[in-house]
Amino acid sequence: MKNNKEGKLTIVSLPIGNLKDITIRALEELQSSDLIFCEDTRITIKLLNHYNIKNKLMSYHEHSDTSTRKFIIDQISKGKNISLVSDAGTPLISDPGYKLVKELKKKNLSVTSCPGPSSPITALTLSGLPSDKFFFSGFLPVKKKAKKDYLLEIKDIKSTMIFFESSNRLVKSLELILEIFGDRNISICRELTKKFEEVLTLKVSEIIKNLSSRDNIKGEIIIVIEGEVKKDKPQNLEAILGDALKSMSLSDAAKEISKYTNFSKKEVYNAALDLKGRKNES
Repeated sequence: MKNNKEGKLTIVSLPIGNLKDITIRALEELQSSDLIFCEDTRITIKLLNHYNIKNKLMSYHEHSDTSTRKFIIDQISKGKNISLVSDAGTPLISDPGYKLVKELKKKNLSVTSCPGPSSPITALTLSGLPSDKFFFSGFLPVKKKAKKDYLLEIKDIKSTMIFFESSNRLVKSLELILEIFGDRNISICRELTKKFEEVLTLKVSEIIKNLSSRDNIKGEIIIVIEGEVKKDKPQNLEAILGDALKSMSLSDAAKEISKYTNFSKKEVYNAALDLKGRKNES
């Protein structure tokens, strides 16, 4: 006998820290689901236990293969209601759920969303930086060269930029941002909605100084940084450099000038090298 019940996938957002941030609808969806797929069952079970939700949990994460997606699609085709959650926040934001949604769309199977918390949006609203346009890029590359190349690629984006970064790589990443982006306004959001939530909004150089003085930095980190702002750059950079180089080293001059102009440290440094080269030729 043919099953006339229409199954569906519901993308369910979970709290990013504070368990009270879950919506009533999310609780209802989780309670009524035939199966709940999550990144890590050990994490999701804590939330389900907190709200006394008894349901079958299964794993769906970045290492899941096509057989897992096929199983989910088959279940939905049979009329089952499936919930997809991530460890925290909104699924598909820096996790592999989009592959599943893409395949369900191809098969004209039902996909709906139960919206809720999202850490990039929470960080943006707390940062004090422009929120009308933003660029979210997930985690920055781990390797220094790849990270540097990527930052060079996006440094001229005019929208506010949002990144994830691990606490142990944070200061090194900020030093690269300072070198490539210049001393822009930046916000470091840590442990959002949790007991030790912290939001620091300062210049990049000031944030580096603040964080470098700490013994260790813990927790989940989100970086929010203002986009490239077109200001009238001084046309007399050579004159400024000429004066600065009389009393400073090339690297110190680049650092100081980048603080007080809209030139990045790299731009000033390269201009200083060019100026020195021309002086040596004459």
